[in-house]
Amino acid sequence: MHWVYGIDSSFDELTPLEAKRLKASGVEVFAACLWTGVVAPLVRIKSLQAAQAAGLATIGYISVSYGHSGTWHVDHARDGIPPDVWSKLVRVPIDVELEGLTMQEHIIPALVRVAELAKPRDIYTNYHTWVDILGNPAALPNTGLWNAIWDEHPDFDFPRFRYGGWQDSQVWGEQWSGGTNVMSQFVDRNQFRADALGIHAPAVPPATIVPVSPFSVVLLRYVGAKAVYLAHLWHINDTTRKALQVAGVVGPIAVRVVPAVPVVADAASLGPNVTGIMLRLADTPITFFVQLWRVPDATMRRRLQVTHRLPLVDIQVA
Repeated sequence: MHWVYGIDSSFDELTPLEAKRLKASGVEVFAACLWTGVVAPLVRIKSLQAAQAAGLATIGYISVSYGHSGTWHVDHARDGIPPDVWSKLVRVPIDVELEGLTMQEHIIPALVRVAELAKPRDIYTNYHTWVDILGNPAALPNTGLWNAIWDEHPDFDFPRFRYGGWQDSQVWGEQWSGGTNVMSQFVDRNQFRADALGIHAPAVPPATIVPVSPFSVVLLRYVGAKAVYLAHLWHINDTTRKALQVAGVVGPIAVRVVPAVPVVADAASLGPNVTGIMLRLADTPITFFVQLWRVPDATMRRRLQVTHRLPLVDIQVA
């Protein structure tokens, strides 16, 4: 089973440039709130248009609240969404989180109305809401689940906390982290089952990674970041890139090599735990698989530069 990385941004507008950068960084899915249960977020249409133009699979979710029927909520969520944007939404789950909901008045009518609008029947919820508040009702047949479990681990946890009668095969998404800044977007982070969203994993054989010579080892730094990394680069072909993506390696991130600039902040650093990513030189097909080790301090960096004559390469996201 192949899983892909996706983000959920409710009120943070996604620009076309941000969407391209997300796609280049390895994000495959963008989810947006169509209806909060009270109001339609103003940014929903522009964000979805930007995501779809960048080639991201898109999801639009609908929250239901106790004040009106589920049908009413779905109709208000659908209102104003351009037909081309709506047609490209691969899933439109009903968000079941708010207080006062019942199966008969809110959840089932919402699922029925979504199906009438030619979308699959899906629920976004969590164990606590479904079991402790709703009483663990049986989900409708042929209804998928986007499960929220904020454990900070991008793995498949549903088998440990099953509920609602859902089978593991019906769970197509897991939201594992909330409230995180991802490339200028304030989002919740998710993993999604690729086949459930129409994303086809390439079936490619493993390929040899050819070392880059003579500059196979450099010191790497993002513009504006304090962190410096010892980077071992391999020049890879397209087959290898696809194999690495199937294995879950992030990227390729399109970057440009730039002149050295003063270091002002650490906000753009790759972080201490990155072990391998892919980088692509902007406007070229040249792609590298990069293994990274964070250089602990300036003394070690100078030693690597002077003793081992390693160049310090500044890059920025294209």
